[in-house]
Amino acid sequence: MAGKFNQQEKEHIHSKLLQEGRNLFMNLGLKKTSISDLTKQCGIAQGTFYLFFPSKEALYFEILEMEEATVRERLVKKLSAEPVLTRTAFQTFLQDALCLLSESPLLRQLFDQTVMEQLLRKLPPEKLAGNEKGDIAFLVPYIEKWQAAGTMKELPPAVIVSMIRSLILLSLQKHLIGDTYEEMIEQLTASIADRLVLETT
Repeated sequence: MAGKFNQQEKEHIHSKLLQEGRNLFMNLGLKKTSISDLTKQCGIAQGTFYLFFPSKEALYFEILEMEEATVRERLVKKLSAEPVLTRTAFQTFLQDALCLLSESPLLRQLFDQTVMEQLLRKLPPEKLAGNEKGDIAFLVPYIEKWQAAGTMKELPPAVIVSMIRSLILLSLQKHLIGDTYEEMIEQLTASIADRLVLETT
């Protein structure tokens, strides 16, 4: 079956699945979107879907990673435009990350605990670990640049990335934290910025 499509056709179907999957997941959510919905929108047989993704969760996760990459690019581009890294700029960076997460219709779905549980059940651990490695690979060059400039504390870059990821994971528990969430995030991002960013003046 795999041999029935040439490379160009495979790329077209893969792109179509990402495009239509994004629309369906954004409008219906992960749970209510079926393989049948996806294949119908793409004009392919259900069996063909599995040539590209082992599950709808795998497709959903790839789309989430694309959305996350777009957000990361926007955030770092804005922060990199600052001539010198400051605590205020880094705190704004952290708060903007949380804001963009909550504003994205797709990423906002991660605030639903059932979505997270479904992904954890269906995706192999190495897939989730790869997402963390992606964050490290993306952010480490910027962290090393700031450390070389003497504006960021000399901690292992992977630890700093983990601090940022932990903040984002904490934001997914907003519903459990309650009314003090906004003030808590304000104080926590300020504390992280104070801890990591070194200002000489």
